[in-house]
Amino acid sequence: MTRKEFERIRLEIESEKFIGDCSDPINYGIQRAAFECDKFKRLIAVARKVPMQTARAKMEQWKRQLERATQSQERFQKIHDEIQHVRPNFVVTRPPAESPRAATK
Repeated sequence: MTRKEFERIRLEIESEKFIGDCSDPINYGIQRAAFECDKFKRLIAVARKVPMQTARAKMEQWKRQLERATQSQERFQKIHDEIQHVRPNFVVTRPPAESPRAATK
């Protein structure tokens, strides 16, 4: 692969945007981290095909970012699992409603 091909593919992958379709911030974080991990894995795979010092340096940078994104995904997943474990035991109590007579007095 030539440098020009590498740069074209790199720019194409890096310009991809995450489109989150989840209103839950924890699930959004999990999905976002998974997207970032996939993106870095593809960038690393492309960089391995190029015998250039610049590509190797970029590859090392992407490996570090992949590690951070993986850790972030694991943290979000752990929080998600803890919430799922606690949620069945979580009881929401509502305050007693006012009687109609009390409201008119």
